[in-house]
Amino acid sequence: MTEASTAPGRLTGLVRRVAGLVRRPPAALAALADQGVVSGFGFVSGIAAARLLGIAEFGHFAMILIVLSFAQALHNALITAPMMTLVGARKGVSTAYAATILAGAFLLSVPGAVFVVIALLIAGMSGETLLAACALMLAQNLQFTLRRLLFAKGRGVQALLMDFARAASFPLVALVLWLEHDVIGGNGFVWLLAATSLATCLPFVVSVGRPILRRPGLVQTGAVFRRHIPLARWLLPIVFVTFVQEQLIWLVAGSALGLEELGGLRAAQYLVGTVLLLLSATENVLPVAAARAQAEGGDAALRSYLLRAGVKLGVPIITILAVLAVPGEMWLRLIFGSEYAAYANCLRILSVSVVIVLARDLTSNYFRAKQNTRVLFESLCVSMVVSLAVVVPLMRGGGVSGAAAAVGAGHLASLVYLVLAARRQSCPAPAWPSPGWWRRSLGLARSA
Repeated sequence: MTEASTAPGRLTGLVRRVAGLVRRPPAALAALADQGVVSGFGFVSGIAAARLLGIAEFGHFAMILIVLSFAQALHNALITAPMMTLVGARKGVSTAYAATILAGAFLLSVPGAVFVVIALLIAGMSGETLLAACALMLAQNLQFTLRRLLFAKGRGVQALLMDFARAASFPLVALVLWLEHDVIGGNGFVWLLAATSLATCLPFVVSVGRPILRRPGLVQTGAVFRRHIPLARWLLPIVFVTFVQEQLIWLVAGSALGLEELGGLRAAQYLVGTVLLLLSATENVLPVAAARAQAEGGDAALRSYLLRAGVKLGVPIITILAVLAVPGEMWLRLIFGSEYAAYANCLRILSVSVVIVLARDLTSNYFRAKQNTRVLFESLCVSMVVSLAVVVPLMRGGGVSGAAAAVGAGHLASLVYLVLAARRQSCPAPAWPSPGWWRRSLGLARSA
């Protein structure tokens, strides 16, 4: 058979493989695509908000998102993170468990709404802002829960379609509203996010929740709660510590310095966020490879692997950050608008913080590979204490740049703590003399 005659056969086989991937893509590919859609939507919608709202209204919007991030982290610690572990152990999601998880997402939104209202009242917001924030909190929690449930059931393509529908519908609805009213305020932007999220996840809410209407006894909140709590007991304190160490400082900066300052800081965060997404993606590879290196070659192999990974990651990350930070004014003016260019120092400080976070993540994987996670929690506590201790004097001296530096100082403190802990682990403990050593050294040991 000639090469020319086999070419059509190869082409047909390639087309069939591509069609098979489209019909039933691998779970990893669907997860990667979905993460790209979700992260891309968050990045683009943030830039759109900065452009449409103006710097003060963007600061108002940023403060709402900061409060909601804590509510969603609590939801993840109690509902979705334990769910993924339990589903992985049982290799499946029963109808009763899925219905209970959805009911739990609704129930947990009640204390979540209480927290959101209290936090925003303290920040000086009221009225429509509180309602809009609670609506977005409920919508995001439901969509996040359904996304995880669909992937756990092996229906990742449906999760991808749900998130893509939200990402595609939002700019269309926003454009229509902007053309009709010529302005979209901060609250309007939040309402729009909530409405598009609820609309696109509603079919899946109905699908998962329909069995509850037929058989209310399917909901077993007590049993599920008892199974989730042992897994959530360490996740919850980590949520509180990380919130205080960073998000609370942003809230303090917004309240003390003004929403314009917070808006400028948030714009700088969006730019370095592109690099943080790359760091987040390494979670799929680094922990597994580090654990394998530890198992196969011990401490020396683990250190060697982390050093190589640090060089491979560090070179492109530092290059990207330098390209962003050195001409920081240009990027902020080009992407967000001229009023944001004054916050280039925040961009530079946050870029240095990302390098510190990279080093800290690599050091954290050293302890994760050795199955010693307690020291990670301790390092986060150190980070929180240092950030809180320095934030007020740094803000007095440098304004919003000082707030960014306070968070960076906390990251640096946690890195130093981890490095010192790693050195202590690698050095053998001193051998204490056995009882009676002084008798033997003087030749006074009793004869047998």
